[in-house]
Amino acid sequence: MSATKLKKIVFICTGNTCRSPMAEYLLKKVLKKEKLRGFKVCSAGVGAKKGDLMNPKTAQILQDNGVAIGKFTSAPVNEKLLKEAFVFVCMTERHADYLMDMRWDVLRKSGAEEIENNVYSFEQLAGYSIPDPYGQNLDAYGRVYQLLDGGMYALIEKLHLRDYALPAPPKKPSAGKRGRPKKAVAVEQLQINY
Repeated sequence: MSATKLKKIVFICTGNTCRSPMAEYLLKKVLKKEKLRGFKVCSAGVGAKKGDLMNPKTAQILQDNGVAIGKFTSAPVNEKLLKEAFVFVCMTERHADYLMDMRWDVLRKSGAEEIENNVYSFEQLAGYSIPDPYGQNLDAYGRVYQLLDGGMYALIEKLHLRDYALPAPPKKPSAGKRGRPKKAVAVEQLQINY
């Protein structure tokens, strides 16, 4: 897959410690389950500090729901990300408006004449925004998980990710049974005498 550039899907929230990391890991899980290849899923925050850890309640909810998480640190939205991303999925309309302005400023300064919109709110894709659970109890994080989880297939469909996915790699021929291979029998040898 190294020869093909992966399409980067970026989830956006404010601090990149609660909602967007949860969405990132959920989509990774669903893409793996659906065998949709060719995407790099990550997250960032419009007000994030680089290097913050995932909120412990987010991590707990993900683990409680069987979602494997790796090493995670927050990342702010930067110019490189604004230029490279295939699509941005923002937790609220406000995030989407803010990010769209940021992206358009960066692309205009870099000389882009036409700018295709690739910034969406979760509400545009799934029909509802994702509220911020920061500072609330574990139940609030659980509700955010349910909302995100319930919208992942809508996101896949509305963004046409199945159409953009790379084809499955060719299957390796099975080794079959060990031992000497059977000889092919010529058609002439199959005549039956009565």
